[in-house]
Amino acid sequence: MQQHANRHRNASGSSNDRSSPPANEVSQWLTSAPLYSYFRVNTLKITPLEVMTSINEQISNLKRLKNNKKEQHLVRVHKHLSDCIVISPMDKSLLDLSHKNEEVIVDIPTGQSALRGSHIFAPGIMAMAPEVQVDSFISVYADLAKGCKRGYQKYYDNPMKMFVGNGIAKMNRRQLFNGDINPKGIAVEMTDPVTGIPSFKLPDEYGMLQNLPSIVTGYALDVNENNLKVLDMCAAPGNKTTHIATLMNNKGSIDAIDKSKIKLKKVELRCNNFGIQNVKIHHFDSLISLDTNNINNNDDRPPFKNESFDRVLLDAPCSNLGQRPLLNIQVDKNLIKSFPALQRKLLINAVDLVKPGGILVYSTCTITLEENEHNVAWVLEKFPQMELIEINSEIGSPGIATQVGLNENLCKLVRRFGPENAEEDSIGFFISKFQKKVK
Repeated sequence: MQQHANRHRNASGSSNDRSSPPANEVSQWLTSAPLYSYFRVNTLKITPLEVMTSINEQISNLKRLKNNKKEQHLVRVHKHLSDCIVISPMDKSLLDLSHKNEEVIVDIPTGQSALRGSHIFAPGIMAMAPEVQVDSFISVYADLAKGCKRGYQKYYDNPMKMFVGNGIAKMNRRQLFNGDINPKGIAVEMTDPVTGIPSFKLPDEYGMLQNLPSIVTGYALDVNENNLKVLDMCAAPGNKTTHIATLMNNKGSIDAIDKSKIKLKKVELRCNNFGIQNVKIHHFDSLISLDTNNINNNDDRPPFKNESFDRVLLDAPCSNLGQRPLLNIQVDKNLIKSFPALQRKLLINAVDLVKPGGILVYSTCTITLEENEHNVAWVLEKFPQMELIEINSEIGSPGIATQVGLNENLCKLVRRFGPENAEEDSIGFFISKFQKKVK
């Protein structure tokens, strides 16, 4: 049963409130990679069991290369999310983490991806020694100093280069730097990342690697096959859009809006790969997605009429201070301060666009109170027609109570993912769920 809550904020600053974790703990957590990987299965095309079997076969092949006799149970279906596959790290004792003579240097985003189980793709490689040959066993380093120029030929001696693991070269220097200025494809197959998170390859139509809280967000909308009308206000690159469509079993309709035309191409590609047919893609700015002046006579495109949607997802632009691992944390305080104002403008439209009885889910991939609990408190104060309701309390943690944000009871209704979630280790994230009262 969904639990409704009163809207009064806590003014007492109760000592029972869950406080923010220490700054050093948060910093250490942000710079480390999540312990687990999560693969969201496209159940329109394949079953979770079939995907598990394929991943297990690939990991077993990795272990056979290491002559391993010890059986490990690395892959399982999440106990609360039937379309989510959880991949645990390999036993570190089985990994070859010795530093090799031959090495490649990669940029920070590529290094971060490698720590999360990704292979090394060609665009992310900054330097490779001339002696590296295809099928060489090499070490991979991330350039935290950002001092390595693309195509550098010599040994890169910098104390700020970070070892991320070993792998097998699938391209040589000539393929990377001599000729095509935009090389594509896997340049290094990672076999031994320092995190132990295994790499694997599956057909695009099987699903995608997706962060656990992002998958929880899709479920929070409570969609079904009852011809619902859904709005995804900041849809690109389509991870949540495609999940919602899958949960709806291609029934009803989803309007996916984003102001980035380039990113919307990823939404279209993902929908095509997954066999999704109930998504309409719009190149539009959600800040003006509400037809306040009744100028649009076409209900099939934005701006939309007031109270047009049964479900609205606002996965808002944010400071991204939940992405992990953040190998080079750079905080622009002025930029961070700018996000709550933008998020509140979007929330105003979201509230207006959801029907009475409908559900609005607000989420971010950041851990700041100002972008999360404080925005939820603002919605409850400004819009008395909106009620905060419970999300699956089995996953994540309650919010953080503060005098200017939410009280302890309201914090139990939202979901926060951070350093305290050791069992469900993932990125930093926040999810809240509102229902508009029926007039």
